[in-house]
Amino acid sequence: MMLTSLWQRGRTIWDKPQSRRIIVGGMLAAALAVILITIVRDWRSLVTYDWQFDAVYLGLSSVAYTGSLAVAVIAWGVVMSALNVRVGWRDHGRFFLYSWMARRLPTPAPFVASRVLLYEQVGVARRMTLLGMLWEQILLIASGGLLVVMLFPLTPLLNGNIPLLPVALVALVSLVVAVRPMLLVRLLNLILKRWKREPLTQFLGLPATLLVVGLHMLVWLSGGLILFFLVRSIYLIEWSMLPVLVQIWVASGLVGALSFLIPIGFSFRDLSMVVLLTLIVPLSVALIIALLMRVWITLNELFWALVFSRW
Repeated sequence: MMLTSLWQRGRTIWDKPQSRRIIVGGMLAAALAVILITIVRDWRSLVTYDWQFDAVYLGLSSVAYTGSLAVAVIAWGVVMSALNVRVGWRDHGRFFLYSWMARRLPTPAPFVASRVLLYEQVGVARRMTLLGMLWEQILLIASGGLLVVMLFPLTPLLNGNIPLLPVALVALVSLVVAVRPMLLVRLLNLILKRWKREPLTQFLGLPATLLVVGLHMLVWLSGGLILFFLVRSIYLIEWSMLPVLVQIWVASGLVGALSFLIPIGFSFRDLSMVVLLTLIVPLSVALIIALLMRVWITLNELFWALVFSRW
């Protein structure tokens, strides 16, 4: 009852246009604050590092991010369309990006709440947005786990540092749920029945799940490309290391996706990235790369959030 009351009060505040602008502005400010805190925390490493930027590769990383964002928005739109949610692509893009920025915060609550409230604004029921987010997370993990397994033959340098069996198991379980969606629907309906709520009638079909898995694999791959370009912009590595950087991005991102509900899950992702990066670069450089990756991606998100806000 208390949570329901808090939610209704929050929705009442959200329904006011001025309040929405303040909340979205607050989310942008919070994302910027995370950047500033990160910079202050690692200031010593930043000022002592011998910076040598290659602007071309830094620019290429932004281009790769733009492509990754576009594919991620399409994947999310496919999930919601498969659940029979009729919303324009412009709204899908805005809502995805505004809420995704909140995912950079230490807790997942603002991310989940902001996306639900944004969709409620255009008449989409809370449960449908939450169901879409659940499918998004499952298919993200399935595609990431599958990609890690596929990249193993190309990354012998990392194979002893990434446990293949647990990753393969996670990928297998997620794929089973993806290709047999009724298993998840039945489980959720049992929970809803216990809570005396209406059962779910919408679910993703096989063509939609396979399409989203493919799109999410492209998102993972483009994320690895962003990491490669960013590393190359400050540290000279060969193009032959591209599969290794992609594997590092996917493996660390998978850690973040699996620890999504843990308040400091993003720290596990950054830590795993640093550990894997030390196999190819010095520890000091690995720490700088992890910091730069977080700051650079957040700045790109802020840029596109401002673009979407004017659209």
